[in-house]
Amino acid sequence: MKRQLIALFICAVMIPVISIGAIVGFSTYRRTVVHYEDLTSSQSRLIHSTIVSTSISLHSTYENVANSSKLQELLCTDNPDFDSMTATAEVADLFEKSLTNTAMLTTLRLYVPANLMDHIESNKYILPLTNETASSRWYQKALEISGNFWISDIRTGQNDVNYWELHYCCRIPIPRKDTYSVLVMSVSNDYLRNLISNKNYQIYMNVNEEPVFLSSDRGYAGKAFPVDMKKEKTDSRTGTFTLFEDKLIGSLATVNLYHSSDKLHIFVADTSALNTTRHLLMIFLLITLLALLISAVIIFLYASYFSDRINTLRLAMAKVSNNNYEIVDSIRGDDELTATFHDMKLMVEKLKNAEAKLYQSQIHKQMIENQQQQMELKLLANQINPHFLYNTLEAIRMKAFVEGNKDVANAIKLLSKSMRYVLSNTKTASTTLEKELDYINTYMAIMKLRFASCINYNLRVDESITPSNYRILPLLLQPIIENAISHGLRDMEENGRIILKISPSKDHLRLNACIFDNGIGMSKEVLQNVTAQLETPVRNSEHGIGLYNTNNRIHLFYGQEYGITIKSKENLGTCVTVTLPLDNSDKLADSAALPKADKKSIHNTKNSVTIHNTEEEKS
Repeated sequence: MKRQLIALFICAVMIPVISIGAIVGFSTYRRTVVHYEDLTSSQSRLIHSTIVSTSISLHSTYENVANSSKLQELLCTDNPDFDSMTATAEVADLFEKSLTNTAMLTTLRLYVPANLMDHIESNKYILPLTNETASSRWYQKALEISGNFWISDIRTGQNDVNYWELHYCCRIPIPRKDTYSVLVMSVSNDYLRNLISNKNYQIYMNVNEEPVFLSSDRGYAGKAFPVDMKKEKTDSRTGTFTLFEDKLIGSLATVNLYHSSDKLHIFVADTSALNTTRHLLMIFLLITLLALLISAVIIFLYASYFSDRINTLRLAMAKVSNNNYEIVDSIRGDDELTATFHDMKLMVEKLKNAEAKLYQSQIHKQMIENQQQQMELKLLANQINPHFLYNTLEAIRMKAFVEGNKDVANAIKLLSKSMRYVLSNTKTASTTLEKELDYINTYMAIMKLRFASCINYNLRVDESITPSNYRILPLLLQPIIENAISHGLRDMEENGRIILKISPSKDHLRLNACIFDNGIGMSKEVLQNVTAQLETPVRNSEHGIGLYNTNNRIHLFYGQEYGITIKSKENLGTCVTVTLPLDNSDKLADSAALPKADKKSIHNTKNSVTIHNTEEEKS
């Protein structure tokens, strides 16, 4: 038992818990990783939206400047009387408003060829194109690209501090002079950082293949983008990345900047997500293993304790098997083993009474088997010299017939026939349903002589039933009909009716013999008492012991699933149903020759079968 308990623990607890724990742990790990990926992707989409809105806003500023007629007039006029001061002030005011209304801009500068600066007053927005400016990266790119473009470049701020910025460069044509100017708008890193900053993530941004211009790590600006875009199969994805030889969860997004062919790359990295997820997984696994370890220790201790108690019980039983009844009460506790030990002690005490109880049980069994023969034993007393009784009754019948009293002669004939059937079946195991019904017809004919028109009788046999082939216990139905007359119709002076219906059950496995009378019926209380007496008879009962004997004979011979059921309603009548097996060829083999019954003719109709006596009986 100890080995079995430990094996049961391993198979039923340890293996399932480890398996389920592994599945749940992996599933939880995977769900946590997906959760962190979703958060990282959300942060990436937020930055993506910010950059898109920024590019749209800057392009709107570019369109306002490019469509300014005052700017074109200021750049292209040849009139010596042109009020350049006022025009310059108006254009500068346009730039000032654009810079003020666009929070993401740090600088807004328009570079024009030097030969167009004659009529332009000195200001901080419109600047001449110098050799230093012409040699810059952004201007060289402006010479190559006719449209707008984005570029990152170093800008020197206060205290000569250099830092990288994102610039939006736009060519503004000057058709009248057949040249163009370049509008340079610098995006504020502080503005972008305030919108996208999140202390839980590392953020890197660059344009095309240029260095990073904005990073959560300020010292990383100007370095190569941390993700090798050439090795990436797609421009955007979320998952596991290797950053600086460390694995982490990141989200790579690519923004197609508004009205340009440039692409801005965004990489958002959560450096602590994987470590946190692994830490949670380890905690879960450690808790699971600790729970299994504690459970294993408890099971082992209990298995040892349980095994010792079983061994104690086994030794006690070995003593009993050797007729040594001196048992020490050494098992303590409040469980099934303790109860078993006490039961064994009670068993020892009862062993001395076993033979007496066995003898009583055999007597009881014999009494039950003899109940079927009670009717036969009573009838045997009347079987003394039956031929003398038949001859005497026949002599009396003939004397009555000679003297013209045919009713008395017919009554004696019916009585003789009834007695002959009863006495001839006291030693037989079975008879045919045809002979049993013939005996019931004879019995009812006698009752008609006794009660005249007060009792009417009707027999209905289903067409599928062949009475001559179906065997039945003798004298099985007559006691029920007698009971119906003596109790159901006892107070009726006329129109009493008894119907005997023989038919198979709906499942064609049973034979139902229903005896109905339209007598006084029974109340619910009386019906309950009578039904109870079918199994346990009550002495001096109003309904006697006939139904109990019949029901008991059926139980003993056919089995407990067959027997008698009663339905009754007060002042409406009673229906007693006898249920027998429909196929009883094995139960009631024709083992003994049965006396021949008088011939009768059976006329089948759609709803019933009516049995008539032959001409000999009518006479």
